[in-house]
Amino acid sequence: MPTATADRCGYRLEVGLRDPDASAETCDRPTWDDHGRCVWHAPVDGKGVDDFADAAPEPGAVLDGAYLREASLVGVEWFAGTSLVGADLRGAVVNGADFEGADMTLANLTDCSAIGADFTGATLEGVVFANADLRRATLAHTLTNEAVFSDVHIGNGTEFSPVSAYEREPVEPTLSDDHPLEAAAWTYRQLRRLYRDNALPGLARDSYNREKDARRRLAWSRGDRLTALKWELSRWVMHYGSSPYRVLAASLLAVVVSAVLFPLTGGILEIQGERAITYQIEDPGDAPPWWIGRVLFKSLYFSVVTFATLGYGDIQPVGAWARLLAGTLSIVGSLLSALLVFVLARIVTW
Repeated sequence: MPTATADRCGYRLEVGLRDPDASAETCDRPTWDDHGRCVWHAPVDGKGVDDFADAAPEPGAVLDGAYLREASLVGVEWFAGTSLVGADLRGAVVNGADFEGADMTLANLTDCSAIGADFTGATLEGVVFANADLRRATLAHTLTNEAVFSDVHIGNGTEFSPVSAYEREPVEPTLSDDHPLEAAAWTYRQLRRLYRDNALPGLARDSYNREKDARRRLAWSRGDRLTALKWELSRWVMHYGSSPYRVLAASLLAVVVSAVLFPLTGGILEIQGERAITYQIEDPGDAPPWWIGRVLFKSLYFSVVTFATLGYGDIQPVGAWARLLAGTLSIVGSLLSALLVFVLARIVTW
């Protein structure tokens, strides 16, 4: 970090951004009183609006490494579109301040009060929000890859975009070589924890599903078909573990499809006293409608019993293919029943 001259700040931020050749600008602002740095970089706690009366930044100003620890800057509009990379806002009060479009990469907002602040379109990658107050703040369309949200206070008035900016554009992360979908997954995971910690289960569940969906599409884009198929199966069968209705729908589909296939793959045999009746359809075009209806009714009953693994023994499959189908349906039924219990238990924990 360069030293200050007699009347110029000379501060230059040195942080480990992804581009090692990127060099921060040296601050050429006049020094502030006898602090040896300008008002933005002087390591003085508790600065207020009056201290910046003669140093309000122009739109797009570079304020990298600004020292604003415990500063009181309520409602200021200076920061819109500025560069605040690595800024120190620990303990600052910036309620209602305008940070729209600002680059706040690697800034530290620990213990910061930003109630009602506007961060729309800001770059917040690597920002530390620890014990920060973001109630009624707007964080729509922000870039938050590798940002940390720990013990952050939000409410229903806090606005995040339902779809991450990394997916909407897509935008390449600036701190790493991560794929945009990987950055989106990180964002959704942090939001899920944030919503869960602030008793917003519905939003937490939505963020969880969006994270898994981003990972599914990431697997397809990378050609990892096995992982992608796993996510596809999870998506359609149980919506990543959040929808019992999809499990029930998958169960109903398995039962109905099997009921249609049993008469076509050898049929089923029912024992009635000393009589044995085989319900089978060799050619649906030649079978009378009443017989088709009776066969499908019996087949549906057998399919339900097999799916539920009840095994009454009054009806049994005929032929190798029908037995194979019955065994497969029994296994599928056990798996889907277990998934239903899992999903229901998971919903309770949101």
